[in-house]
Amino acid sequence: MSEPPIGLKGGPLLSEGKNRVIAVGRKILVLGFCLWAGCAPQRPATDLYLNAVALRELGQNELAIGKLNAVVAADPGFAPAYAELGKAYQAVGNQAQALAAFEQAVKLAPWSAGDHMGLAQMRAALGQYAEAAQAYARAAELDPKNLAALHGAAECCLKAGQYTKALTYCELAEKAGAGPKETLSLLARAYEAQEDYGQAIGVYRRLLALDGDDSNVLLALGVAYLKAGQYDQARQILVSVAQRRPHDGAAFRSLGYCALKLGDVDQAMQMYRQSLNLDANDWEAHRGLGVACMLQARGTDDVRLRDEALRHWRRSLTIKPDQPKRDVLEKLIREHAPLQNSLEGLNY
Repeated sequence: MSEPPIGLKGGPLLSEGKNRVIAVGRKILVLGFCLWAGCAPQRPATDLYLNAVALRELGQNELAIGKLNAVVAADPGFAPAYAELGKAYQAVGNQAQALAAFEQAVKLAPWSAGDHMGLAQMRAALGQYAEAAQAYARAAELDPKNLAALHGAAECCLKAGQYTKALTYCELAEKAGAGPKETLSLLARAYEAQEDYGQAIGVYRRLLALDGDDSNVLLALGVAYLKAGQYDQARQILVSVAQRRPHDGAAFRSLGYCALKLGDVDQAMQMYRQSLNLDANDWEAHRGLGVACMLQARGTDDVRLRDEALRHWRRSLTIKPDQPKRDVLEKLIREHAPLQNSLEGLNY
């Protein structure tokens, strides 16, 4: 059995400590917190915090950081100050410090969905997608109506390769009933990641029912048909996309691949060339055109086409050195490249 998504097993945690009272309206509830705890308000820390919040609202994040650091130095258990500090560091681009601040805020106030969202966003920004998904999931557990948290969890699971969990979060978002376009887009991507193209096609068709003029969805549907091996349906849709978006190289590149699969090499070369006219750095179009040229060269013994194929393959590798199946392309280049040294292989 697959592991259930993290953060969906239990209800909100009730934490002990003086920060329990701080959940919303942080600017006002700072004083309320002090009264609840039975102590006199700590004027210097409170005043500094409120002053820092005002500075942040004015975009003066560097000044706010100095004041917020003074607050947490005076009162290390002041959770809202850490949350504001995380936002301020995030605003000035200091991701490592922002992450540390949000981690401390969540530690002190584990019931705060907003702080878990801030933590999730920073972890995602740093490429920590599995951890970010956990934080988004916790935010969604604390605030079940938080669609952004469910979408964030699904997106990060996709990037972390956790496709089953991504599907689960998409399904939960669907049940929430809001934001259907974004939810369905993520759901289609999750199905494609699992190579379940039939399901992906169904979801893309649902998206088109919401907005039949969305050419991005139409292109995605055409590509899904390609991946499903339904080339005639794919070509019909992709032709429609190319007519709507004559300056979109991706549509022509996909048509080139479709033509190759249908055995129309001349048409494939034409589509790939059109794609490269629109985007000369499309590594997939260079790779595909190389295949088309080599197929044509094999049938005609045309050395010029062979050399063109090699140029496009090498160009593809230059643009995208870490492309999928790089080793296959390098092998093809070695097999078809003419000998650079006329004595090579002769053991002279």
